[in-house]
Amino acid sequence: MTDHEPEQIYEAACRLVQQGISVIPTGGGVSKAAKEPHKQALIASGHTYINGAGETRASWKPMQFKLPTRADLETWFLRARARGLGMVTGELSGYVVIDIDCEGLPLMAALGWKPHVISPSGGAHLYLDHPGWFVQSAASKNKKTLPAGFDVRGDGGYIMFPPSRNRAGFYRRTDHRRKLTIDDVPEEVTVEGKTYQLRHALGLTPPAPEPQRDERPNFTPFYADDDRCPLHVILDRAADYASDSRNKGAFMLGLWANANGYRVEEALYAAHDYLEMVQGVKRTPFTLEEAQKAVKSAYTYPRKDPWTRKEERYT
Repeated sequence: MTDHEPEQIYEAACRLVQQGISVIPTGGGVSKAAKEPHKQALIASGHTYINGAGETRASWKPMQFKLPTRADLETWFLRARARGLGMVTGELSGYVVIDIDCEGLPLMAALGWKPHVISPSGGAHLYLDHPGWFVQSAASKNKKTLPAGFDVRGDGGYIMFPPSRNRAGFYRRTDHRRKLTIDDVPEEVTVEGKTYQLRHALGLTPPAPEPQRDERPNFTPFYADDDRCPLHVILDRAADYASDSRNKGAFMLGLWANANGYRVEEALYAAHDYLEMVQGVKRTPFTLEEAQKAVKSAYTYPRKDPWTRKEERYT
C-alpha cells in the first residue's frame, strides 16, 4: 500500500470520466471490502438515500444515469481517500463486460478470446460496446443458463478497473485493445456435454419487439388540472436526454414527476407517452418495461424541490 494510491486512482477516474465513462469509488487496497462501493466516500459526496427506517445510506445508483463531477472525484479519492475504482457498465458508459474467473478460462481460450484486463485471481475481463438495449448483469452461480465461471456486467452493474487492487494483487491491463464484438460470441457452446445459448444468456441478442397495445391501464392521470407543473412539460424535458440515453430520460421523468407531486402510478402511465416520443431516437429497441423500470428507480430517491413557474416557464 502506498500513500499516493488514492491519487493514482483519482487520475485513472478522471481519464475515464473524460471519455464519457461513469465510475464509482470502491474500498480498494487490502481491505475486506476492496470490491464493494466505498460507502463513506459516497456519503461524503451526497450520494445517499433514506431507507425505510429513516436512516441515511450510501448509493451509487445515480452514476448509472449521469457522470460524476470533478468535485465528486475529488471528494471520493482525494478527501475520503478511496483506494479502489469501479467502472460503471451499461448504456451510459457504453460498455458491457464479460467477467471470467479461473473456472471459465478454458472456454475463453477455446473461443479464441483475448482479455483486456487480468484480475488479481488470474481471471479475465473482456469489453464489448453496449448494444443499445438493456443488458441484465448476471452471474453463472445464480443463472444456470451461463457456463460456469462466466459473469456479465451490463446495465445496473460495475466492474473493478486498473490500477485497483485487493489482497491478492492488482488488476492489470493487457496489451490487447480490440474490443470483443457480438459476432465474436457464438450463439451456442457446449461444455462438458451441456449446451448453452451463450449469446442470449449474456444479453447480447436484441429483445423481441413489444406488441402494440391500444389500451393503457384503467387509470386517468392528472396532467394539468392543478398547480403542479404539467406532465407534458416534464415529458418534453425528459425526452431531451434520449439522444444520450433513453434510460436516463426515463429516470429523469420519474425524478421530476416525483418532485412535482405526481404519484408513481401517474409517472408509470406517462412512460407510455415517453416511449412514443423517444422510440425512434436510436435504431435499437427500447421497451416500456425498461422505461418503467427507470421511472420506478427514480422514486426510490429523496424527493427534490417542485418546479416553480417563472416567466411562463417551469424551472
